[in-house]
Parts: sequence; structure tokens; C-alpha cells
Amino acid sequence: MSPKRSPEKVQEKKDENPAIPKLENPLEERLENFKNLIQDCSINFLIGSGLSVPFMKTLGGIETWLTGLEENKKISDDLRSYIKACLYKSYFEVAMKGNIEVEELSQKNKNYCSSSDRAVELIETYENYKIFFQVINQILYERRSNTVNKQVNIFTTNIDVFCEKVIEDLGLYFNDGFNGVFKKQFQLSNFKKSFFQKSLQYDNIAEIPVFNLLKIHGSVTWKLADGIIEFAGLDVLNKVISKIKDINLLNILEMSNEKWNKEELDLTIEEIISEAERQTPIPSTVEFIEAYEDLQVVNPTKDKFRDTTFNKTYYEMLRLYSNELEKENSILFIMGFSMADEHIRDITFRAIKSNPTLKVFIFCYSTKAKDILKNLSNDKIDLSNYHNVELLNPVEKFGLNKANELLFIPLLENIQLKKSKS
Repeated sequence: MSPKRSPEKVQEKKDENPAIPKLENPLEERLENFKNLIQDCSINFLIGSGLSVPFMKTLGGIETWLTGLEENKKISDDLRSYIKACLYKSYFEVAMKGNIEVEELSQKNKNYCSSSDRAVELIETYENYKIFFQVINQILYERRSNTVNKQVNIFTTNIDVFCEKVIEDLGLYFNDGFNGVFKKQFQLSNFKKSFFQKSLQYDNIAEIPVFNLLKIHGSVTWKLADGIIEFAGLDVLNKVISKIKDINLLNILEMSNEKWNKEELDLTIEEIISEAERQTPIPSTVEFIEAYEDLQVVNPTKDKFRDTTFNKTYYEMLRLYSNELEKENSILFIMGFSMADEHIRDITFRAIKSNPTLKVFIFCYSTKAKDILKNLSNDKIDLSNYHNVELLNPVEKFGLNKANELLFIPLLENIQLKKSKS
């Protein structure tokens, strides 16, 4: 948990230039409806990799390539291990390695002086998360109802550390499933804890907003020790980096980009195998693969798990996700998530069907929402048949920065304005 410090209200926007006409907010007319929902409902967020863009990237074909590699029985074990290491390395570099920079940015308290594109992306992503958590925390403080607690559930498939680092930097309260000092161990029973603050003078007790952070796909900060998930900081991540330095591995991301730029076609596992066969001699990758597979994260393959402990933890968190959606008068905001994960998609829509009081908003980066609609069509899901699900796509590039600007900040301002008039 983070240091115990009450959050400050989000700073008001600076006065705008009166000569520049103010653009209309396409969600303005709906703020009252959102206010009523968020004031009286149990609040849940499902966060995907899109929220950590632009700093964290994705390696779109990784699951297809790893699955294709496993299914290929013709190549030698040495070549198979080498290709697996190449795929692991590329995925590691786009989706995990950057967490070192996230940690350093937090420790420097944002005094990150580099003007490189990478640094700008890091600060932009960090600031988007920061505003989001500040606003949601203040909304919880302002909730008018005493019948709902001041907690919000953040379910995320992201394995990066943006959420916990930003929450901690802001000094907000959160449950991440870990308890302990010298040996922090993960248990689901550590979630759903409430926190209260008593005034020194009058003994008045007030509930403090709390974020329950459930990392469904694991985290780069987790390790497995004697069958128990423990908090490792970035030790496992640094170990992987130390093992990767001196190995000559294919750059799968570069190969994939070149193929797409030339032919607008996806790179195939057969092409990766063909390129790998040209590498002689094949370097040993045993130590790197062992270090990488110590990371307690969901594998981007059809067979997602390497050990039963992580498998059990994954399904327990999915069960908790399902239970929260089954609660009466719940709201779920799905953000940065394309609905491609079949397990989560299935659980979400089972809850939507069985709980008519559940309201779900799926944030779409594109107004056409092609990826989301395509993934839903895999289960023959037609959103017109669901009264309690809505695509939220008011503008193009509706990422976290636009969600903050068009929905969450105006929503908080609306709540505070109504409160001041009452």
C-alpha cells in the first residue's frame, strides 16, 4: 500500500484564450446520466494495453507465432529454442523492458529531462494515468450515497507498473493483493479491504477512497517462491535484461514492420523459421529462456500457463471479476481493451446477460470500433441485442487523454458544481 496522504483536488484548467472558440464536448449532454450512475453504482474498470499507449507497445502477432512454433514438429529442438528466444526477446522489449524507465521516472519525481520521442511518450502516458487516478479518487470522495463504499475495482490485463506506480506517487490508497513487509505475499483475501480515517479532535470517522488493483495477467513485479507469488520489484525484469545482452537474436518487430511496409501482409512463423535457419551457429538461449519464464505473466499463447499456482491465481481473479459484475447496480468501464481475450469476453457477456442492472461502456479508440466489433463477432455477439451495453466512441483517437478530457474531468466538475449548489 502507498503512503497515507489525502489526495488534492484536481487543479482547475487554466483560463482559455477567449479569442479561440471553445469546442463542444460531444458527451456534455450525457454528464448528468453518468453522474447518477457513478454516484450510486459499484464502480469497475477493465483496463487493457491501449491505456499504456504510447509508451508501451504491442507485438500483435506474438500469440500466432508462438502457437505456430509449438505446433511445428519438423524443426530441431535447438532451432525451436532459438526462435522462442527471439520471440520472447521482441515481446519483452516492446511490452516489459520499459518498466525500468517508468520506475526511474517516478523516483525522479518527473524530473525527466530527455527530449527524445521515447521520453515524451513516457511522460505523456504517465500524466494520462495520473489525471485519471486523481479524478476518480476525487469522485469517490464526492459520492453522495452512504449505501455504496468508496472503492473502485481496477481489473487489468496489463503487466506493466503504470497503475501501481502512479497511485503510489499520488499517495492514494490501494489494495494490490500483497501483504507483508520483508516478504510481501499475494493472496486474494487481501483485496476488498476498506480504510477509515478518524479526526484527531472530534473522533469523526470517514471512509477513504481505495483502488482494488487486480492484475489478471500477472505483473513484471511478481515472482514465484515455494509455490507462493511474492512481490519482487523489478528484480526478475533486471535478471532477464542481464541474460539477453550478449545473445544475437532476430529482431522480430523489425522483420514484421518491414514485411507490412513492403507488402501490407503479416509476418508468418514460416518466414521467421526460414530466417532463423540462416543463423549459424545457433547460440545457446537456455539461460535467457529460463530467466524470462520466471516472470509471472500470462504467456501470449493458447496454452497460457507454465505452472498450476499461476493458473489458479488467474482463474481466482477471473472469478472475482465475474462476482463483481453480478452485483446489483454495477457499472463497468472497459478501456484500452479490444475484447480479444476470449475468457474475459465470455465472462463479461455472461454477466451482461444475467444481470440487467449492470451497465457496461466499451471505450473505442476509433469511432468505427472495427477491432472490437470483429472480436465480438467471433462469439456472434450483436450489441443491438443488449440494452445495457454501449460503445463509447465520441471522437477519433478516444484514448485515456481524451477520456479524461471529455468524460472524467467534466464529470467531476459536474458533481462538484451540483454539490456546491445544494
